[in-house]
Amino acid sequence: MAQEQHKKGTTTVGVICKDGVILAADQLASLGDFQFNKDARKIYQIAENIAMTTAGTVGDNQAIIRIIEAQMKLYELDIGQPSVKAAITLLSNMLSDKYLYTYLPYGLFNLVGGFDTEPRLYSIDPVGGIGEEKNFAATGSGMVVAYGILDSDFKSGISTDEGIKLAVKSIVAARKRVSSVGGENITVMKITAKGVEELAPIKVQAIAKTY
Repeated sequence: MAQEQHKKGTTTVGVICKDGVILAADQLASLGDFQFNKDARKIYQIAENIAMTTAGTVGDNQAIIRIIEAQMKLYELDIGQPSVKAAITLLSNMLSDKYLYTYLPYGLFNLVGGFDTEPRLYSIDPVGGIGEEKNFAATGSGMVVAYGILDSDFKSGISTDEGIKLAVKSIVAARKRVSSVGGENITVMKITAKGVEELAPIKVQAIAKTY
């Protein structure tokens, strides 16, 4: 569906904590100035220990998510639990190959967070360029506002509980200032040595109300 390919508008955030990684995202997909979907999913678990945010055109992101989820399942069956570096390298190869052979990159900018021997967070651009983030990262149309909160409030060695509050605060700030950022709720995933856990909406809403 052509319309699906052009739905966009996002803020996603990743925060490195001493005991895990927090990923958070708003839930609004916009079509130009029109708020198309207020319950859009923008974070996906792609392995037992890894999750990925999406920003950019919805159709491109959905295509990539389907492929990377399948590849990670094959990896787990053949080799075992993937490292975060293995997942981001595979994703980078997929994006760079598309650009190399078509000169038409996917319209996306993603964060990949996970836990192998320690918490890890990577950003990846439309042509497969990888950046390993040591503290935090943000993508999407509200990223400038989110970075303002992250730069101001982040402290090295914070707990995952503190990281959740910081991530939610940065998304709330972006929702207040950027018209293409919003939705009914904020999606939050916590990734630790125990795996990937999505926070209950009611818990996230309670945190968001404090900001």
